[in-house]
Amino acid sequence: MALNFKNYERAERVTLGTVAANIGVGGTIKPVSIPNFLNEEVRVQLLLIKVDGTSDKVTCSPEISKRLRSKELKISQLVTFEIEEQISAAGEIYNMIKMPSTGATLPGYTITGKEETYEPVATFNLEELVAF
Repeated sequence: MALNFKNYERAERVTLGTVAANIGVGGTIKPVSIPNFLNEEVRVQLLLIKVDGTSDKVTCSPEISKRLRSKELKISQLVTFEIEEQISAAGEIYNMIKMPSTGATLPGYTITGKEETYEPVATFNLEELVAF
């Protein structure tokens, strides 16, 4: 098979803003399921829930998935990370939380003075699995 040279065109990625900008004040971010979070063969998926109850699922980048599972990253730190549209190998568009670009300054997390609240879980201690 011969090489097929053509002009390289970089695909423009659509940035949807930060997690915080998308869920808004009072929004919630949490793992979609414990089996997904524990399965190191797949990327972590998170549920973003607005205060009005509407929600959407986002996929974490491989690096974020690794760091969440090892507790190097806390879920609360992801609020400053960008969400980008990605295209799967099958051509489907999905949303992914990505690590900040190499060399970029990591955005800070501002404490609002309000107590953070998490949904209680009766069957296990989520803090043993996920760093908040």
